[in-house]
Amino acid sequence: MNAIKLDTISLCRYEPRYADLKNSFKNESKSRFINSITERLESSMYNDNFTFQSAYVVLDKDIPVGYAYLSSVHNDEVFLEVSVLKEYRGRKLGKRITNEICDYLFTNHNIKCVKLDIDPSNKVSLISAESCGFVCDEEEYEARNFCGKVVFTKESDCYINKRRK
Repeated sequence: MNAIKLDTISLCRYEPRYADLKNSFKNESKSRFINSITERLESSMYNDNFTFQSAYVVLDKDIPVGYAYLSSVHNDEVFLEVSVLKEYRGRKLGKRITNEICDYLFTNHNIKCVKLDIDPSNKVSLISAESCGFVCDEEEYEARNFCGKVVFTKESDCYINKRRK
């Protein structure tokens, strides 16, 4: 299985045909994190555990528009990272990608919570996370304070409903 088909997008394993993405991501940011995206994509090519601890090329109508990284599951929680290529920003793609991945995780895996780490200076990402239903997790931020990034969480309605019964 080399792809996860979601509602309107697909998550695909990195392949040599996506080599041009290396330069696209590298030229976008001075951030060490962003520049490590291609390394994550390439190393995920050989990951036997397809869903988690893997980076994916995000395809919209077979066009690479960004990347998504799903970290390992801990206590039914997963961290999600999403980046949209500069030329595709401003089209609400980040929001659509985030929502579709969350829906997929909540529906197909026993995930109760998806978390995002967002740099507080990235106002667009903060607004996008909140519009996707994520809320700031002050306790998690205090506990982790991962490079000064704000932690946002979104819980599965299904999970919450199961726990209320």
